[in-house]
Amino acid sequence: MPVRPFPETLRQIRFGELQEEIGEQLAALVKICAETGKVGTMKLSVKLKPGKAGQMEIIDDLTVTPPKPEKGTSIFFVTPEGNLQREDPRQMELKGVRDVSTATPATELRSVNG
Repeated sequence: MPVRPFPETLRQIRFGELQEEIGEQLAALVKICAETGKVGTMKLSVKLKPGKAGQMEIIDDLTVTPPKPEKGTSIFFVTPEGNLQREDPRQMELKGVRDVSTATPATELRSVNG
């Protein structure tokens, strides 16, 4: 008897549920990889557990690892004490400069017609 091709056995694992799951997960992974331009992985692990009367239990594990999204970074400055802070401790302070981001906007707008 010739060796049965693996795809035939795969079709029968969990009554076809594994094959369906692989197809769905692969399609989702392809979309994410195409959108991000990054690498994703899919791994199928198959364990075989022999029984006492000639049977074989098949335990499958499908693992999908999508690409990791890019994260932003933060810039901090090191103080002489070894702490991190957002402001550069070597930057000189400018006198007379004030923050206007919290100033209240003008309540009345005027239009000029030419």
